[in-house]
Amino acid sequence: MKKHLGKGLEALISEIEVIQKEQTSSDFKKEDIVYLDISKIIPPQWQPRRKFDQEKLLQLAESIKQTGIIEPLIVTPKEDGNYEIICGERRYRAAVMANQTTVPVIVKFLDTKQKILLSLIENIQREDLNPIEEAEAYKKLIEEFSLTQEELSKLISKDRSVIANTLRILSLPKEVIEYIENGLISSGHARALASIKDEKLVLELAEKIIQDKLTVRDIENIVKQIKIKKGYNKEKKVLPAEVLQIQKELSEIIGTKVVIKPTSNNKGKIVISYSSLEEFENIVNRLKK
Repeated sequence: MKKHLGKGLEALISEIEVIQKEQTSSDFKKEDIVYLDISKIIPPQWQPRRKFDQEKLLQLAESIKQTGIIEPLIVTPKEDGNYEIICGERRYRAAVMANQTTVPVIVKFLDTKQKILLSLIENIQREDLNPIEEAEAYKKLIEEFSLTQEELSKLISKDRSVIANTLRILSLPKEVIEYIENGLISSGHARALASIKDEKLVLELAEKIIQDKLTVRDIENIVKQIKIKKGYNKEKKVLPAEVLQIQKELSEIIGTKVVIKPTSNNKGKIVISYSSLEEFENIVNRLKK
């Protein structure tokens, strides 16, 4: 899968190996659009989205009643004769609500890894996941394909810092994660809270955001003041340009954040960050090589 890094979804789909299987019904060509009985279609196993906006689904269902489904679903055949959705569960759900008997699809023959890859990337690039769903999708891609954050950033065309900050949200307390999933706290609020290590304080701030309707800027300022009081923000030494360049190069090579911390007498530390056990193992393997 590494050969696909840095390419868009369309190029990725066209390059993924199509696994040819013996057909028991119609012989579909690679990109043929066909209409399948909706009862033969089942939801995807690897859908990162757990919540669907019912009002928007109703609006889409009304649109489907008027004009039909414009963009075909992508499905893959199963041994029991049904077809699993790879891309397009929202359209499928709206079609069910609109009492459609058939839906347009493109049939692709994919193995489990390819199904996971397409399903996760398609949903990430549509950018309508909530922050927790997005973070879990990143985590799944990193774990399933042994990617570093840098490699993932190339694969989905997002800055590594965005990926790192989004993954950090998963470390928040369960109650705060539920607030985020229910739309009570935004991703901006969540990123600010994730920089605080005190779980009790995080819960207090999360409840304050909801009760007082604090903006992201409000909570960022509060967090900044807390860090100053707790001594989080100590004066930092400005590194020489050549050291900063080496730090940048190391980060790119290892695929995660690397910080060089000089102390005295030509001594210091090189700190390598990781956000999961899987990423830690990937970094160790890279260093061994």
